[in-house]
Amino acid sequence: MSYYAPGKLMISGEYAVLNGAKALAIPTAGYGQNLQVEAQAPNGHYWESYDPSGKWFEASFSQDVQQITGTTNLSQAVVIQRLLQFIRQQKPELFKQGKHFKTHLNFNRNWGLGSSSSLIALLSQWSGVPAFDLLDNSFGGSGYDVAVAMTNKPVLYRLSERKQSNSPVYKGKYPVWQAVDFNPDFADSIFLIYRNVKQNSRDEIKKYRQKTIESAQIQMISQISDALLTCQSLDRFEMLIDKHEQIISRILQRPTVQQELFADYPGQIKSLGAWGGDFIMATRQEAPAYFQSKGFRQILCLKDILN
Repeated sequence: MSYYAPGKLMISGEYAVLNGAKALAIPTAGYGQNLQVEAQAPNGHYWESYDPSGKWFEASFSQDVQQITGTTNLSQAVVIQRLLQFIRQQKPELFKQGKHFKTHLNFNRNWGLGSSSSLIALLSQWSGVPAFDLLDNSFGGSGYDVAVAMTNKPVLYRLSERKQSNSPVYKGKYPVWQAVDFNPDFADSIFLIYRNVKQNSRDEIKKYRQKTIESAQIQMISQISDALLTCQSLDRFEMLIDKHEQIISRILQRPTVQQELFADYPGQIKSLGAWGGDFIMATRQEAPAYFQSKGFRQILCLKDILN
């Protein structure tokens, strides 16, 4: 059996989504992860993971998944073991026969495009165990990325304090999301640049939890996420993402990435996800030449990502 889930990018709502703000996030067309699950003999389970550079991880587990019998990366194997153990608790019939799990990312796993969230979605597809239950027992986070991987469309996502119809329960809150149309006419003038730095989102979230965030700031971020969906011009888009950057800058008490590193850039720059690494978004056609001149080689066009 074979399954597929896309990667993701959060366009707006980083950090504040943890406090109930709306986040706008998109799946990354052409960048995702596949999972193949096949029967295996003798007893026991074998896992191997690939990205464009080849095999980067493998592990074997006992039939009851209580033991890691071999691995190339113990910390990674423990995460996979925890996921498989949880699935086995819910669906023991899936583990009566040994399984061979094989994942393949078609993007560099250091890009931060959702190798973990797409894996959660894939295991949910295979097992039938709810994705947010798997997330709650593994990686954590806001869950927006899992919603994107499950929906495979742009989404508006938020964590509600109140029970919603058909909404899962996750960390005492209720994830709510809806598929939306997001494909601005000027998407060919928006670029996504990998900063050559992999940011640890969990560490950044811990730092953020120590900050004070006001309800008005949450409301403004939600309004920006809504406004980006109906934005008709690049100038308006730039104004909105600049406002977003300034709000998060005040909350984190640190300069924006544009102020800190790219003050001479003529367009507008926005961090995507945890500040300090992974991808940034830059507007205007000058972006490819500008960032290539500074040593950044991984540059994607939003138009291509959306289509």
